[in-house]
Amino acid sequence: MHSLGYVERYRRSRFNSDLCTLDESKYFLRAVIPLAFTEKEGAFHWGTWVEVSKADHDWYVGVSEQQNAEARSFAGRIANDIPGYGGTLGTEVEVKIREGGYRPLLLLKTDSSSALARDQSEGVSDKRHHEILETVGFFEEDEDDV
Repeated sequence: MHSLGYVERYRRSRFNSDLCTLDESKYFLRAVIPLAFTEKEGAFHWGTWVEVSKADHDWYVGVSEQQNAEARSFAGRIANDIPGYGGTLGTEVEVKIREGGYRPLLLLKTDSSSALARDQSEGVSDKRHHEILETVGFFEEDEDDV
């Protein structure tokens, strides 16, 4: 979707920071992929888009602003290539809806051989977390800051 030009995006899509429809035939939710830390409490969360069925998208639209939305799960596919992991576009996931208005969690199949699935099931060390942050340019200085 972001590869579309400005005018083409306007013509073909409806979106906000949490929901997207493309060509009235593809439906997306904004979600997170949790990677637990192995050497401290907490987790790192990758924000990503997930493609879901129209029925699941429409159900989520109906309940997304409810604080006590029913916790449920359904199938989806990652709609982004996640930096440093390569080949994540189209990866099958379980979309887990959470109560309290939080973005859905994406759970990868534990039998997958992908590095992302491994990091999710085994957790990430401080060193691996640092590598992830380097991959996305977190430590690069902004010219305005110099």
